[in-house]
Amino acid sequence: MGIASFSAYLTLALGALAAVALWFGLWPVAALALAFLVGGRREPVTLASDAIVFVGLAGHADPLWVGLLVVASLARREHDPRAILILFFASIAATFVYVDWTILTGLLAVIATVRAMFAMRRVLRPA
Repeated sequence: MGIASFSAYLTLALGALAAVALWFGLWPVAALALAFLVGGRREPVTLASDAIVFVGLAGHADPLWVGLLVVASLARREHDPRAILILFFASIAATFVYVDWTILTGLLAVIATVRAMFAMRRVLRPA
């Protein structure tokens, strides 16, 4: 068992920790876990970890926006560190002030959907 498999398990564990912390409102713990997920490598495990983190938002955001965010991020098949970075800063801010997670998740979902449409347009373009 090489180091690559350990990093995959660590990425999934950090994603699960961030999701649970986001779900229960433990903002400093979520920020700490998200800090290590920002610069993730582009591999399927990182994409799965992103989806797990986004599902953790359902504890405070509208499940419709969360579902759209998860589907759009999975359709793009690419790790988006900007979304994780935005959640990181929002978790830090939520420690001190109220953050409306539904609006934040909705904006992230719209951005992810538009980016997924542009990515699919390049793939489906006729030759």
